[in-house]
Amino acid sequence: MLVIIFSAFAYKFIGLAVGGVDVSQSGNLLSVISMLLVVVCFACFAFTYEKSKMNTLGFRLLSHFCTFFLLLLLVLLLIALVASIEIFMPSLFGLVIGFSVLIYITIILYDFWDLLRYRE
Repeated sequence: MLVIIFSAFAYKFIGLAVGGVDVSQSGNLLSVISMLLVVVCFACFAFTYEKSKMNTLGFRLLSHFCTFFLLLLLVLLLIALVASIEIFMPSLFGLVIGFSVLIYITIILYDFWDLLRYRE
């Protein structure tokens, strides 16, 4: 829930930053966002509660903070992607929003599944 609140506040600022990019550099911007998205998605799927020491408070908090920041990074990068598409390729805007929502839902479901399969 905190991730959604932070991302709602960040949407305007990300949109303004993306709007300042020159049209000739839009391909480079989309490439950088895509590469960062791949890295964050890999980190989200590579992290597992199964290998965390969840029986101690410190490790449990570290695991939850790690998940929080990964989800926050993911949603901010997806917002940057959606804002870029809205500006530079408006005909793909609806499609990219749909894919972004599905990606985010998938990552959240995976995280909950991973937490539920953890056994102390």
